[in-house]
Amino acid sequence: MKRIEVIFFSFLLFCLTQPTFAEQNVPYDIRFRVSVNNVPFPAKTNPYYLSHILEVRIFRHLNLDFSPSEIESMVDFMITHASKEHPNQIYLPGYEKDSELVIGFRYIEKEGDLLFLVVTNYNVEKNKIDTSDFQKQLATICQVKSNRFVYFEDLYSDKKATEYKEEGKLLSLANLYLMDEDPNNDDLVDPLLEKILTDEKSHPLEKFYAFLTRGQLALIQRNLPIAEEIKSKSQDQINQLKGDDKLRAEYVMKLFSKELETMKVFQKTNNQLFKI
Repeated sequence: MKRIEVIFFSFLLFCLTQPTFAEQNVPYDIRFRVSVNNVPFPAKTNPYYLSHILEVRIFRHLNLDFSPSEIESMVDFMITHASKEHPNQIYLPGYEKDSELVIGFRYIEKEGDLLFLVVTNYNVEKNKIDTSDFQKQLATICQVKSNRFVYFEDLYSDKKATEYKEEGKLLSLANLYLMDEDPNNDDLVDPLLEKILTDEKSHPLEKFYAFLTRGQLALIQRNLPIAEEIKSKSQDQINQLKGDDKLRAEYVMKLFSKELETMKVFQKTNNQLFKI
């Protein structure tokens, strides 16, 4: 992990200071910068994974509630223009008074691994745009493998899988299989979820998470009718929850609903990424 961190932080200054020219994405106040002499790296990846990582690891921390169309536009731009040689940027003018928010991104190859780095000019300690300490910049890193962007903590680990099995953490095990870099173990997800859903001892909130995870699997497999059906049925489960459990379920449901609508946009616009 230290090796990745060194790559990560040495990349920050480079990503945020490269000379670029601007393109504006009308009608949204989201603008794109492409590095001069940019050479895109032709990566074919399922757009769900990058959409999910950006929403959870970047946008939520910045209190940015982008529409599904905006997310589709940004993810498409990132995957289409990302390069190994130069960083490109998405920026939002006036995010903070007279300061623009910059989201830089780039591929980097290290010891056979293809990494994807996303770095902002937002300081997580000061909670404002500030580049005085690059190690405090809001950023994320993932590996690109098997047509997936995989957050580094979600990479498959025999140790984690064994621990989850021994401790009976079926939902964690299902999530590991679903979000890791190996599409071949996706078939193991639904049987684990079924065990949770049919176990009378399972907590109602855990059952809700398990049911919605089926919807997440449907999104990854681009089975939007099934995802829509699961969304519809999930509301009944939320209504049976109370207090903090209900609030947690509603939060996750909101995220799932947005991801569903985002995948619908990819499909509606006939985006080539939706076919991968």
